[in-house]
Amino acid sequence: MVLVTLLSACTGTVADSGPGCILDTGGGHPTWANFGDPFFLTYCDSCHAETSPNRFGAPDGLYFDTEAEVLTDAAAIRSAVIDNQTMPLGGGLPPEDLATLDNYLSCIGG
Repeated sequence: MVLVTLLSACTGTVADSGPGCILDTGGGHPTWANFGDPFFLTYCDSCHAETSPNRFGAPDGLYFDTEAEVLTDAAAIRSAVIDNQTMPLGGGLPPEDLATLDNYLSCIGG
């Protein structure tokens, strides 16, 4: 239990080191705070925030306001954004953001 507590204190959540998670050269990895939250605010929350005034057809209940919501829909996010590149609407994500999103989803266990 002490080890889990220490891991949580260092990384934010225990899930931040899931299978396939690649550490950067500084020994860190993408987390909700340093990648996920800014990424989803920038590219997704105009349609996928619970409080978005115009969701442009995004399904009700498909929100990306928290890491828990992202983890719940990680497979669909990976499919739409990375595999099929149909999201975000209009596309055009930089390759480095796609690669970091892929790693982030792996790090959180999604």
